[in-house]
Amino acid sequence: MTTVSEPVDPTAQSETSTRLLPEHAKATVEEIKADNAALEEAAQVAEAQAEVVAEQAELLAEVTEEVLDELKERQDEATSG
Repeated sequence: MTTVSEPVDPTAQSETSTRLLPEHAKATVEEIKADNAALEEAAQVAEAQAEVVAEQAELLAEVTEEVLDELKERQDEATSG
């Protein structure tokens, strides 16, 4: 007779395995989890900031191009007029 295996919940599995650890090891695991969560949050903030900077750079490039085009037109008018 075959049995169907249930999918294993990774958090339940890690909690089970940490129960066997000494207290200082459990504390280290919790520190690492907290550090990982903080790093994930920092990565998300950095990604959002990078998107804003990219949008600002694009706008700056557009405005710079417009200014250069206008200066060229004025220069052409000045030399032909």
